[in-house]
Amino acid sequence: MPRRSDPSSSLPAVVRAHFALTQQELARFVGVGRAMLARVEAGQRRLPEAAEHRLWVLARQLPPPDGQGPAAPDFTAGSAAPAGAGLSAADAELLRRRRQRLRFYVAKLRFELDQRGAGQRGHARRRWALAALRPLLAAPGQPSADGRLRWPGATPDAARDLHWLDGLTLRTTATPEPLRPAERALRRARLRGLEAELAELNEQLGETAATESGRAG
Repeated sequence: MPRRSDPSSSLPAVVRAHFALTQQELARFVGVGRAMLARVEAGQRRLPEAAEHRLWVLARQLPPPDGQGPAAPDFTAGSAAPAGAGLSAADAELLRRRRQRLRFYVAKLRFELDQRGAGQRGHARRRWALAALRPLLAAPGQPSADGRLRWPGATPDAARDLHWLDGLTLRTTATPEPLRPAERALRRARLRGLEAELAELNEQLGETAATESGRAG
């Protein structure tokens, strides 16, 4: 077998590429340090005799003309295979379970962004308004000389208006606190990632986006 002068095509490098080994892994097999193997691949050193012998144990398994072993399969061919090809029933079920969870997470994030999308300033102003309006609406009316209530200094119907304010307070309290800008950005980023993963699972399982939309609806 001819020696190779190019470090990327030296015998150790060819052996490593054929068997998908790192320098550290091959160095451990032949019994030298990784730094020494790197110098051997660069043409700066030779392996000790014992290490050379162990290297040839693997080198003889290279396909001809470098060795006498069988050719490796074409591992790039699988990348052109149809989506979902080769999935076992167990694998497909695993992907379906993950997809089901993803649908839940996506729906939850979308709902949260929709419900908590209001600005913080508006939410804070709403709470301030509730506190400011209560003493105003609760103030008793002051009758004038003719017996009529003076207003707008006081509400003409405190009981009715306080009932309205109570309802407004309940609705405001039930409204989730708005997301801060950073929280909103993080949730949107996570949502985009989950949507991309969901689309990939649909492709692997051979389902289109239209099918997914139909399920979600």
